[in-house]
Amino acid sequence: AAGNSETRSLSLAFNATRTGLRDKLALTESSLYSTNGLSTPGTTANLVQGSARYDHDFDGILFVFGGADFMSDALQALNLRSVFSGGLGYHIIKSDTTMLDFLTGVNYTRENYVPFSRNTAGLTLGEDFMHKMKHSTVLTEDFTFYPDLSDPGEYRTNFDFSTTTKMNKWFGWQNTFSDIYVTNPPLGAKKNDVLFSTGLNVSFTH
Repeated sequence: AAGNSETRSLSLAFNATRTGLRDKLALTESSLYSTNGLSTPGTTANLVQGSARYDHDFDGILFVFGGADFMSDALQALNLRSVFSGGLGYHIIKSDTTMLDFLTGVNYTRENYVPFSRNTAGLTLGEDFMHKMKHSTVLTEDFTFYPDLSDPGEYRTNFDFSTTTKMNKWFGWQNTFSDIYVTNPPLGAKKNDVLFSTGLNVSFTH
């Protein structure tokens, strides 16, 4: 934007999934960067997230999972949060059009903020949902709750919701909403980060 406003903003995301007969590997990355050049110059958003998760089925309903999540948020004074999780999952619904999984496990979290660092152990409780609607629209939603076992009463939550509408096999339109909540950020930082983005989606299928 230019004129009475002078802002620059860029949002990028990458998702890759490889599905086998009894296992699945998923990789994700997303970033948001925005600057303001007028009345209060400076960076207004600088957030990067990434994750990797491996699932392996050992019967029709149950599966084991292991994953790693990473996040950096300059405006929350977060240099890097690393979360390593593992546990058991349940396929509540598993079909070509609808998927619903519940996850339960444990995690080890290392947070490096500008003023301090901390290491914690916690639980990982979550659910993943996907539904393919008519007219080539796919809904995805996931929610994860991380109660802190090292400091009872503290926790984090991650919520993501997105819609992708295919225009053709490789091109589409995507909307994404995310809410990241931390009960104990550094002094002066807000607990919530809410993100909404809309844009173009390019798919590569093999």
